Amino acid sequence: MDGKKEFEKIMSKTERIALASSVNDMPNVRIVNFVYLTNDKVLHFLSDKGDPKEKEFAKNSNVAFITIPSKGLAHVRVHNATVKKSKKSIADVQDEFIKKMPWYKENILEHNGKNMVLYEIHFSKATVLAGPDKFAQIDL
Repeated sequence: MDGKKEFEKIMSKTERIALASSVNDMPNVRIVNFVYLTNDKVLHFLSDKGDPKEKEFAKNSNVAFITIPSKGLAHVRVHNATVKKSKKSIADVQDEFIKKMPWYKENILEHNGKNMVLYEIHFSKATVLAGPDKFAQIDL
């Protein structure tokens, strides 16, 4: 199995991750929609302005995530990542979100786009599980 190719396939087709953070030894997991920009090696997601996770990320930027398969078991798991507000604007990545999740257009352009914040997650290693006995640790 080519771990990097499988990683890119999973990241391009999967819409959601379970994103875990922790503040004062209290873990918190939430589901967010995302896009992964292969050229930048950065995962992006949107959050409502003022959401409690903004305060969590400000206190502790260390996060972990796992992709949520829509079909089958193939997924990506990352244990050591950091999250921060993106320097890019939502407009910079909105086409990627809409291309991956056409239904997201309403969310970005018509309803909450002005009330949302773009975040990015940086990581350099991932675990890819593509099926029984198809497992790889990759460096990005």
